[in-house]
Amino acid sequence: MTHKLEIHLKNQHLRYILIPGLVSLAFILTVCQKTSNEPFKEIQRPHSTISLRLLHLMELEGSELDSELEQIWKLAERDGLPLVELDTLDSDYKYLTLIYRNDSENTRITFEVFGIYDEYRWGDMKLRRLGDSDLHYRCYKVPHDICFSYRFNVIDKLTGITSKVVDPYNPNAIPIGDTYNYSYSVLDLHKDGYLWNAKKYSDLNSRIDTLHYTDKIVHKDRDIYVYLPPNYDEDREEAYPVIYLFDAFIYLNRVQVPNILDNLISEGKIEPMAAVLFGTFRSTRSVILPLNFDFKDEFVSEFLPTIREPYNFSLRPEENLIGGMSFGGLAGAFIGFHHPEIFGKVLSQSGSFWRGFKQSDAEGTSIRDDWLINRFLVEEKLPLKLYLDWGLQENYVLDANRRMVKVLQKKGYEYKFIEFNGWHDWSNSRKTFVEGLQYLLE
Repeated sequence: MTHKLEIHLKNQHLRYILIPGLVSLAFILTVCQKTSNEPFKEIQRPHSTISLRLLHLMELEGSELDSELEQIWKLAERDGLPLVELDTLDSDYKYLTLIYRNDSENTRITFEVFGIYDEYRWGDMKLRRLGDSDLHYRCYKVPHDICFSYRFNVIDKLTGITSKVVDPYNPNAIPIGDTYNYSYSVLDLHKDGYLWNAKKYSDLNSRIDTLHYTDKIVHKDRDIYVYLPPNYDEDREEAYPVIYLFDAFIYLNRVQVPNILDNLISEGKIEPMAAVLFGTFRSTRSVILPLNFDFKDEFVSEFLPTIREPYNFSLRPEENLIGGMSFGGLAGAFIGFHHPEIFGKVLSQSGSFWRGFKQSDAEGTSIRDDWLINRFLVEEKLPLKLYLDWGLQENYVLDANRRMVKVLQKKGYEYKFIEFNGWHDWSNSRKTFVEGLQYLLE
């Protein structure tokens, strides 16, 4: 498949290109799609280097350098950043240069990439200053179809205060729209298709109800967000399908599920459906979500009836989906495994299938025993349909998910998976969610 970016190769006089963060509402819906009949994708890792453009800038001085920098900033204003250059000798990679503009002598600039657990290839992630100019940079070689979220740390060396800053030259951000203290910029080198996450319709009468629930495991008051589709009818003869998702904050503010459902329903891509987003807390998330039988029982016997009672939700397992991201994906598969009579479909995004009941032994060594995968392997096939996705840069998450797919294939499950080129974050999950949802609703 030829990417749209490659049309620049026709212009042989161009040594580099600036890739905009987001030039339209168009970018990938089907990301590195895999099915049970296709092999897993080859993994390419990023590594530090120096880009062709920066190498050229380092050779300049005085007015020549000033003139070149002026052109850089003009192009950045017009086309966006980061700076991406083609590697004419290796089509699997591109040169990437993260750039930040700051002329203060008392400022240090670093950057962070979300979800890069156990990743050492970014190095110390400090930006370097080009001479005494206002350009700060860091260069890498990255896979040609990489997608990840990042932001800058602007550190005042006098006060020690750090400001988290999205890339001012990159309009592709999470969430889409206004900037918040939890916003990230996105570099997406695999753009093709339609962006379902952007709010397209402003005159819809869909709504989000906020309910409250106090769990009995860690006794936290949790916000529960219930999305009801446009023209929701509590007296409709045919009850509404519903998807239950853990980690409400992620699916509201990162994946932006209400926008996705509004768009898909309004354009006839899916039938009207509801969504229930279950709030979790960072401090207790690792207690209730991974392989917790008590939480599973409470969720099924108390939470579910409480949520279902006031709404016209379907009770048919084939119309009840459950899932989430990371621990949430594991929790969805765990509950679906034990209650296929309630949830007939599972959506797992970068699911933590490597987890066991303990994360480490007495000496602190990590334990990865793939407990749930082994249960799928030894038990009889269940009436479940599953969708999974994960990143090629996710290390042990990737390993566990690939093993999960092998088990599902061996047992004859109906399933689909997508491998995307990225880490454990939402920049890819917000795209693959759409295809996963549509697959499960088929």
